[in-house]
Amino acid sequence: MTQLSHLFSPIRIGRMEVRNRIMMPGMSAGQMLDADLNVTPEMIAYFVERAKAEPGLMAVGASEVVPPPATDKPRFPVSLYDDKWIPSLKRLVDAVHEYDTKFGIQLWTGGTQSSGSVHLSPSGIPAMAAAVADSRYAPKLKTLTVEEIAGVVRNFADAARRCKAAGFDFVEIHAGHGYLISAFLTPYFNRRTDEYGGSLENRSRFLIQILRAVREAVGDEMGVGVKINGEDFLAGEGGWTVADAVELAPLLEREGADYISVTAGVMGGTRLTIPPMYEKQGCFTDLADAVKKVVSIPVATIGRIKNPVMGDELVAEGRADIVCMGRAMIVDSEVVSKARRGDIDDIRKCLADCRGCADHEMRSIRRGSPGQVSCVLNPRMQRESVCIDIEGSAKDNPKKVLVIGAGLSGLEAARRTAFSGHKVTLCESRDWIGGQIRYAAMIPGRHEIADMLPWYERQLAKHGVDVRLGTMVDADLIRELAPDVVFVATGSVPQVPQQMLENVTNAQNIEFVMIDDLLEEQLELDDPVLVVGGDQIGMQAADYISEGGRTVYVAEAHKHFAQKLAANDRWYLVGRTMAKNVRRIKNVSNIEIDGEDQIWLHNDQGREHLPGVKTVVFASERRSDRGLAEVAKSMGLETYVVGDAFDASSEDAATIFANVAQAYDIARRI
Repeated sequence: MTQLSHLFSPIRIGRMEVRNRIMMPGMSAGQMLDADLNVTPEMIAYFVERAKAEPGLMAVGASEVVPPPATDKPRFPVSLYDDKWIPSLKRLVDAVHEYDTKFGIQLWTGGTQSSGSVHLSPSGIPAMAAAVADSRYAPKLKTLTVEEIAGVVRNFADAARRCKAAGFDFVEIHAGHGYLISAFLTPYFNRRTDEYGGSLENRSRFLIQILRAVREAVGDEMGVGVKINGEDFLAGEGGWTVADAVELAPLLEREGADYISVTAGVMGGTRLTIPPMYEKQGCFTDLADAVKKVVSIPVATIGRIKNPVMGDELVAEGRADIVCMGRAMIVDSEVVSKARRGDIDDIRKCLADCRGCADHEMRSIRRGSPGQVSCVLNPRMQRESVCIDIEGSAKDNPKKVLVIGAGLSGLEAARRTAFSGHKVTLCESRDWIGGQIRYAAMIPGRHEIADMLPWYERQLAKHGVDVRLGTMVDADLIRELAPDVVFVATGSVPQVPQQMLENVTNAQNIEFVMIDDLLEEQLELDDPVLVVGGDQIGMQAADYISEGGRTVYVAEAHKHFAQKLAANDRWYLVGRTMAKNVRRIKNVSNIEIDGEDQIWLHNDQGREHLPGVKTVVFASERRSDRGLAEVAKSMGLETYVVGDAFDASSEDAATIFANVAQAYDIARRI
């Protein structure tokens, strides 16, 4: 506590006395609704678990204030345009208020970045990139009239009144991320010539009217915050800038805002609103710092703040008053309580690998089943009501568990079974834990992916796992250990594609390298280089190899690249390789090496020569290594194959997300 005294100091926000400076900001995560859009017990369990750690503030994410067309049948998000939802929201609020945290909700409408059939806009300008839309709808753009703008203002006020009736402590008007209010603020999207367009005073009129109406609806006893962009990061002219934010902030203070939360980015901008690990930690804090200098009300900062120590420093340095830790509270619901007692090393830190949170949700929206959010390192995310983990639950009748392989799935299997109280031995043939995670952390911009390994080491020690490194497991060792349960987590190995075996045999002066060998042995490669395989491993390999200024080609059999990565990560990775002139070739059906060691690619565009290739790196196909599973089964042992050893090739396999979840789900049942 004394180490983080600034972060855990109280603050007054409007009339609210808030016990510390940590906020779980509004996110789409946790919004689990029934068919009638009522809050479910699962949603309550999600928020209550995080409320137990008692952050200063918590908020439900973007909640719709504008009624959709009658033909739409929304399934998501929380909706605030009818009194019928007040009772279920009150159940949520009452449950959270069992703990000492101030609970709020975001007032929102998405504009051109929503998934309904009609997209409201100031001027009929679409988003810079296509919104991730519900597959049931073909959206139409609608430019708001002055009368319709007044109606939306009333929608916000009515929604705020319902939030007050439900017992929320505060509301937050979402005016960022390119949503409807943000679009009114941004010249690129707002080309109106009436009182809502042109000057910043006019462009902010919509937001100011909403703020006034919301304040009038809830009175002074309820907190009212505003979330704004510090930057849109739009290429070219017409974007919202930090200078605009600095000019707007005092107006918001004057009109009664109790705090301002500063975020950044719009869909199609040069930087993303949900920053992956390619962005630095605290990537938007400079924007909050600029706004804080011109207002006296509290300012919140957001953007990859995963370590409470950083949060404490931001408050101590006067760069922000409130520190938003969103994904940090998804991956570890106890991050606040652990920070409070100084147990920083026990915090499971967010990797900013967005495959479980943002990407899983986007994929669910495309399937027409929105609201599915998870976490690559916390498989209990949004399953808190059914995955009830009780430490030591098996201690009175423990089993002997052998886990073979200390890659990610093996680490999770060992951790979770030991957490229950079983006697666990973890054997790893190498002298280190982590498996392919060690390789992944060598890729430019992705070193934080190894941040999970010290946490796993700590958990294994905490729960008494017998870790044996440099230990090859065979039938004799299995018999000696006499386990009741065996987890085979021996991973996968890269292999040469079947159709290229003859090429490898016949080539004279081309060097062939397996991706694992390239990274483990840090091999120097002759230039140019052809990477065979353009999914997550191949594209990361291309980024790694091209750092040396080499000419790199990537040959991919399918029409997309890095599909197993989260879209946010993929966007940055592809951008990095494009900047280094890595050439990507898709739909490659065959790779031919002739008698002169010349390489030819065959795809739907024909036959193409890649001149002078000296090195070929195989990064496409992997073979599951599960031989020890048959050995264990032949002994009559209860045997489970997890991670890449179970599946290294199917569409959703061989990711952190898949491997941790599978190992956890099996281990918790032992």
